[in-house]
Amino acid sequence: MKDSLKRRSVLKSIAGMSMGVAGAISVATDTAKADATGDIPSNYLDLYRRTGNNWGLDWAYLAGIGWVETHHGQYTDGCAESSAGARGPMQFIPSTWEAYGVDGNNDGVKRICDYRDAIPGAANYLTASGAPGNWDDALYSYNHSWSYVEHVKDTAAVYRDRYGGGGDGGSFSDGDRVEPTTGLNTRHRPGLDSEVLATMASGTAGEIMNGPVTKDGYTWWGIHWLADNIWGWSVERYLTHS
Repeated sequence: MKDSLKRRSVLKSIAGMSMGVAGAISVATDTAKADATGDIPSNYLDLYRRTGNNWGLDWAYLAGIGWVETHHGQYTDGCAESSAGARGPMQFIPSTWEAYGVDGNNDGVKRICDYRDAIPGAANYLTASGAPGNWDDALYSYNHSWSYVEHVKDTAAVYRDRYGGGGDGGSFSDGDRVEPTTGLNTRHRPGLDSEVLATMASGTAGEIMNGPVTKDGYTWWGIHWLADNIWGWSVERYLTHS
């Protein structure tokens, strides 16, 4: 991974701390590296996608974590702790789960070993750690290993190719340079009720970083607006290639 020296120096101070989520070693990491990336069970795939839509995240990163950590729950029989003290399909340290766990199935309990809670919990933690604006640092916060970050990103790329990008749009790809065709709001998350971060003028240069995500009848893309250094989500309908 081509990390900047600046990022490494910023994160050096936390590298020696206890891992926020998965710990130093993931349950399935060594096995997963040796195996071809496996298919996603239908119940997990549906929830990865819905969680991505709800949180304004690329669902494939959630799926990448799920595969690298436990092969989508296959290595969490009985919810036993890993050698690093992590539990559940998304491998949370219990203290981190206390802070970031989510009651994803609305049954009144946040269960670390229930994928319906654990996957939204992972989205919550990743968002608090910098996603979608900075996926490298968010994934590094999840497990303090740059090889882990690369492994998750590579797995996510496989899943995007296999299952599609998580939305109905197909006009753009990660890294494409785009610009608005008119004054265009960019929001904190996909959706018309999300906070407007800025209104970008026609011709403003941006780079596609995430998406697509379908929300409120629109296809949304995560964009880094370069000149203003703003990260937000905007509607595809009013974007064109630069």
